[in-house]
Amino acid sequence: MQQQLDSLAAQDVLPDELIICDDSSSDKTILIAENFAKNSLFKVRIFRNPKNLGYVKNFEKAISLCQCDIIFLCDQDDIWVDDKIQQLVTVFDAEPSVGLVFHGYSNIDSMGLNYSQEKEIYGASELDSQQLVNDVFRNSIYNLLLPKPRAWCGCMMAFRREFNDVIIPIFPGKGHDDWILKVVAPLSEVRFISEPLIGYRIHDGNSNNFEIKKKTFRIQLTRLLGRLEKVLKGYSKKSFYRALIKRVDESKFELRHPELIKIYKKFS
Repeated sequence: MQQQLDSLAAQDVLPDELIICDDSSSDKTILIAENFAKNSLFKVRIFRNPKNLGYVKNFEKAISLCQCDIIFLCDQDDIWVDDKIQQLVTVFDAEPSVGLVFHGYSNIDSMGLNYSQEKEIYGASELDSQQLVNDVFRNSIYNLLLPKPRAWCGCMMAFRREFNDVIIPIFPGKGHDDWILKVVAPLSEVRFISEPLIGYRIHDGNSNNFEIKKKTFRIQLTRLLGRLEKVLKGYSKKSFYRALIKRVDESKFELRHPELIKIYKKFS
């Protein structure tokens, strides 16, 4: 966590505020956060949940507490490239119609060293990160809805706070990042920056451990049990897309990409 906080403090453009929601941790998270806040050049607000909410609800709480116009999601113990905030804010400032920007990444291991990874491809068209820039510009997230998508992560995106009323509450049976991207995309323009603007840290226990080629039996079993639990609670793929359609229909924003809703309906 300390390396991540240090990378925020080293940004070319500093954040206006940092919201830290500790999900009832039992380690030194609060102590590290409090020590960082004492010397921070920007406002740091720390909240501690009296009981564990789970990562989706914890992100929902943190998002609801943000007061500034652009929200950057920051999780795990990744390291931000020094100009990450500057690059994304430049896109938002240049195009008021853009509601969400996401970007590339590089993998690092638990020691902060480069972690070998295959070339990233996106969608059935197998676009590389450079090709995806133009594809998102022309077609929004269409290619990411096709088979073989690259699963993105919340730590690789930022969005306008004005969409909070559409985003919250977050559908409980899916990751917050998938929900945010897919609920904002029909209502705004989306942009992708190909540059790797974070070092995404890989641990065996990462919630997004699909990057690890050889998964342990424990990881595979954990994921299987997680899927089974979601099915039993009614959190299916169909219910996810039905919830997306309903939320977009009820929003106050203009529908900018009706073609995405047509695809959502196929999945629902």
